[in-house]
Amino acid sequence: MQLFVRPGRIGHESIREIVFGVEDGVVQNLTLIAGMVGGGLSTTLIVFAAAINGLAGVLSMSMGTYLSSKAERDVAAADALRPPGVETAPGRDAGVMAAAYALGAVVPIIPFALVERTAAMAGAVMLALLTLFLLGYGKGMVSHQNRTRSGVEMLTLASLAGLAGFALGAIARGVFGLDV
Repeated sequence: MQLFVRPGRIGHESIREIVFGVEDGVVQNLTLIAGMVGGGLSTTLIVFAAAINGLAGVLSMSMGTYLSSKAERDVAAADALRPPGVETAPGRDAGVMAAAYALGAVVPIIPFALVERTAAMAGAVMLALLTLFLLGYGKGMVSHQNRTRSGVEMLTLASLAGLAGFALGAIARGVFGLDV
């Protein structure tokens, strides 16, 4: 059973996992961090929880990608519907997803290791926004679409989740009287 179509090489067939993994890692962890900052939690707790969340996401996303890619391949083979030139490789797809998610999940944690919490949150947001724009821009390059539009679209849609996370944390702090 061949898991990797082209071992050692990541090509255009991995764009789905790269975009999904980096975007989800950045947005998921930034949303968690924003909610914890909004809830008034300590920097130590924020970094600890974000690191665990990042690792859990790597495991979950890579296993989910492996299983879904394998299912897609199995169904296509059973139905003989595989489009010409499109091959799924569950192991490769899972590895790409794991690496992309890990990269994205680390982005909003970095500032918390360097500066105090208020500046770290601002840094995490700026770094996340830059990463998301560049990810969208890169997707536009690979897909031969308008690069700037692709970057702005990724940045805008993903930013909404971060704002929602901060708002939920602030609401939870008020409702539950959190003072951690």
